[in-house]
Amino acid sequence: MAQAIYTSHPLCNPLPELLERLCNSRNQSKQLTERAYEWCSVICENYSTLEGARNLLLLSLEIGFRCIDNPRQRIEAKLVYTEHHQKLANIVFSSEDGEAIADLLCAWTSWSDSHTSYPQLEMCAEYLICLHHLHPFSSRLRSHIIYAIELIGYQQFEQVGVEGFIQLLNDLQVCAKDLDYELKWARLLLDIIQSSEKIQQLSLSSWEFLAELAADWSYGLGARTYNPQIMISLEDAKEWDKLKCWIGVVWMVWPPESGHTTEEEFEHMLLSLFHQQPSVLQKLEEQIEQWSQAYQQNRIPKSFKQVCKQAHDKAAQQAIL
Repeated sequence: MAQAIYTSHPLCNPLPELLERLCNSRNQSKQLTERAYEWCSVICENYSTLEGARNLLLLSLEIGFRCIDNPRQRIEAKLVYTEHHQKLANIVFSSEDGEAIADLLCAWTSWSDSHTSYPQLEMCAEYLICLHHLHPFSSRLRSHIIYAIELIGYQQFEQVGVEGFIQLLNDLQVCAKDLDYELKWARLLLDIIQSSEKIQQLSLSSWEFLAELAADWSYGLGARTYNPQIMISLEDAKEWDKLKCWIGVVWMVWPPESGHTTEEEFEHMLLSLFHQQPSVLQKLEEQIEQWSQAYQQNRIPKSFKQVCKQAHDKAAQQAIL
């Protein structure tokens, strides 16, 4: 097949028909996956002179990877990457074919004993943040995007555009059932909130998801630098629901005992929240108590009890006045 691609003549070209037959046969094997990925390299190498090159490329990716739905699935095939594969991202993403994009992400995030995910996956970041027009995503494309983001990491998306990345996350609406390794996503969401000026654009569901993840993984997040400006900016913007989530995150990750925060900060924010949502103190107390029972051997921080009592007392005094 590779030799046929090299010698293909536009007036007598059986390649599309042959590849379509292979697509229709659904005869998946590791050898076919390896060969299909090799054909992608040859097609990219000859792209400018090859008749119907884009179609041949998409068919080859379909043959090799369409049957793989789970992006975290270990494959037996040995994928050999060449310099010509670098053209894949531009060609496939410009096709605006969601399933073909999922095929490419599958190829570049796959792993086996013979290879790990390719560092070239990072070049997909700038293309991924421009996929708004394909939303809502198919289930398969969505799962492959989520796994690709997990492997690429926040830093690369920060370089190509945080605003677009936040929009992508809002479109994806990631939740726990989408993930195998939740700590990576907890760190990723925390990095976005701690380092970006666009945090108010991040959907409430992402803030709620971070609060959920922080309850499970607080011990793995404390090394992150605490940014006191986040609570202030949320209060100024009157983002009360997000502030409620963030206070819970901060208390689990950076309680006053850690030296990163003070009781006065929490008391002020809790009072601001109380005036907007009177039930917030009770809900926060329940959240911290559940977290303490599950992960802290029932050791609720003393500062938490003290601040909540002070907030309750001040709220009661203000109610009397």
